[in-house]
Amino acid sequence: MSVEREARHQVQGAPGQPGATGPGDGVIRLAGLALVAGPLIWAAGQFAGGVPESDDAVPPPVEMITGCAFLVGLAALAAVMLASRATGDRKGKALPIIALVLFPIAIICNLGSIPYDTYEEMPLWVAVTDPAWPLSQLMMIVSAVAVIRVARWKGPLRFLPLAGALWVIFTAVGEGFTGPEFGPYIFTAWMVCTYVAAGALIVAKPAAVRGV
Repeated sequence: MSVEREARHQVQGAPGQPGATGPGDGVIRLAGLALVAGPLIWAAGQFAGGVPESDDAVPPPVEMITGCAFLVGLAALAAVMLASRATGDRKGKALPIIALVLFPIAIICNLGSIPYDTYEEMPLWVAVTDPAWPLSQLMMIVSAVAVIRVARWKGPLRFLPLAGALWVIFTAVGEGFTGPEFGPYIFTAWMVCTYVAAGALIVAKPAAVRGV
């Protein structure tokens, strides 16, 4: 029996070694780097773009383009969640998949909005892609809650995705107290403490997404 168990262990492999289940360390680290870079790139775009002239004004092109990097970073996180089964083995797998479907549509919305000054000027094909943005963020919240419940990820990495996914709420509350001109500062600080920190942990210890 001991020989049989040893043989089975050699076939399956240790985490991070050939034959192990889940993504390899190199792929995980690339995803972590994308999660670190994406929010910081968008934060830089927000500082460069400044405060919108009105609620109906489309943000400047630099903010719309850098926002795509943010979405790519979240897509990398969702892909790691899916590959590591962090949201569960059954119905939970659908959560990051839905997010991954929504992210490209949200990117199309960002890029398609660039030529227009206000949301009212947007053609129908751009307007219909707009709900993908809030829906993608909602799915990241739901996925992050599933990560906590499944508990395959341990330590801070278990909770940081949910904290990061709640950025919309905390940024809105912060702007309510300080004013919209402080929005980029609040967003940057929140990202550094949540998504960027999670990405750094993934880069430093890729085995953590396997629960090791």
